[in-house]
Amino acid sequence: MEIGTRIRNIRLSKQMKLTEVARKANISQSYLSDIEKGRTIPSIEKLLAICSVLHISPGDFFGQSAPLPPDMLLLLENMKRLTPAERKYLNTFIAEMLKRNE
Repeated sequence: MEIGTRIRNIRLSKQMKLTEVARKANISQSYLSDIEKGRTIPSIEKLLAICSVLHISPGDFFGQSAPLPPDMLLLLENMKRLTPAERKYLNTFIAEMLKRNE
């Protein structure tokens, strides 16, 4: 997956607007848009700033695993805020849903 697409997917999964990420990364909105559309490649400095705003480490950004779609990233972000008991309940609920779909 290209860098711009990866940035866009992560941004959307965190429900952040392009303008917000650009402002916090101290870059123009049009520049970030060009990155996301693959028209330009950010410098290392700019990419690190974008990663910081998106709360993702450069290592995770360039990780070996296949990137998750935005809806799955959002689900993971939301699950992080649950208590252990709530996560256990959610796992049980998901297991039951999967049984019904078999």
